[in-house]
Amino acid sequence: MRTVLSAGRMVAGPGGRVVPDGAVLCDGGLIVAVGPRAEVEAQAGPGVPRLAFPEGTLLPGLIDSHVHLALDAGPDPVAGLQAASDAELHAAMADRAGRLLA
Repeated sequence: MRTVLSAGRMVAGPGGRVVPDGAVLCDGGLIVAVGPRAEVEAQAGPGVPRLAFPEGTLLPGLIDSHVHLALDAGPDPVAGLQAASDAELHAAMADRAGRLLA
């Protein structure tokens, strides 16, 4: 599903270029266009849902790489970590990493 996200500013590219009134066009979970809102909305075409965050900042492509794969989402993740064997922990971490990538 295609969606346009726009914000009062967008920080894009490796140089950290700031684009006022920027937008991102997503299609099926992929970023397919980035730029000034007017240009991105023109690429999207009519009828594509739009989500506007005029006071926000878009950071297209930013990946949150600070994760704790060893901890589960249970009520006491430290107890779960302490109770698991190394083999169980490694298998659970691989499973969580796979789900994050998916």
